Amino acid sequence: MSGAPLDPELLALLLPEWEAAAERLAAATEEREQRRALDTLRGMAGGAGIESLQSALRAFDPLPEPFDAASAAAALAAHARTVVAAGHDLPFEPAEPAGAAPPDRAPIRTLVVDDSAMMRRLVRESLSSDPVFAVVAEAADGREALARMAEEEPDLILLDIEMPVLDGLGVLREWALRGTGAVVVVSSAAVPGGEVATEARRLGASAVVGKPSGAFSPDLGERQGEAIRRAARRAAGLPPKSRVEGP
Repeated sequence: MSGAPLDPELLALLLPEWEAAAERLAAATEEREQRRALDTLRGMAGGAGIESLQSALRAFDPLPEPFDAASAAAALAAHARTVVAAGHDLPFEPAEPAGAAPPDRAPIRTLVVDDSAMMRRLVRESLSSDPVFAVVAEAADGREALARMAEEEPDLILLDIEMPVLDGLGVLREWALRGTGAVVVVSSAAVPGGEVATEARRLGASAVVGKPSGAFSPDLGERQGEAIRRAARRAAGLPPKSRVEGP
């Protein structure tokens, strides 16, 4: 399954379109819409030659009863990000349905990268309300981030863009070659749809989340904190947090 390397340029182009199709699947409430989204994903998986995704999609033909479109979309998007990060195919491991996380689940080992100590603390506190995440390391610049990645091999990296020594895009370029885990960009420089955000997604970032206005704004925990937690769960291949899991 993990044979020859896949075309990195093709993978980089595939990921945004794959995630958009997965989002359409997650939002689909009618069987016709679900089938259309799945057909789109099948075409992309076949065109990219990703056998694991083709095999996973065959499990939805015919659609099982019941069919959880949101959980299927989350699993397919997470696996695509993992394959793109690895540069070669990998066995498909479906995500668990919402509310089914066992108490002995290994925590999502997370690296927080930002040149502001206050922002690192705010991001860490935002994640602390979701017990699936465990911050195992922090870094204040891009070069230190790469060193922490090599040492800790985190499952998830929350990455700023504007940093000294090596910026976030530089980190992503290095990570795309040899890094592990998934990356969520948390930065005021990466405006959704803007040039920096587009480049971050092209390099393999799972999501781009804006910082609040001003690095020391307390609204991170109230508004942006929730956006960060949602993006982090998606990047880690987890379903959205349900009410039965906590507030």
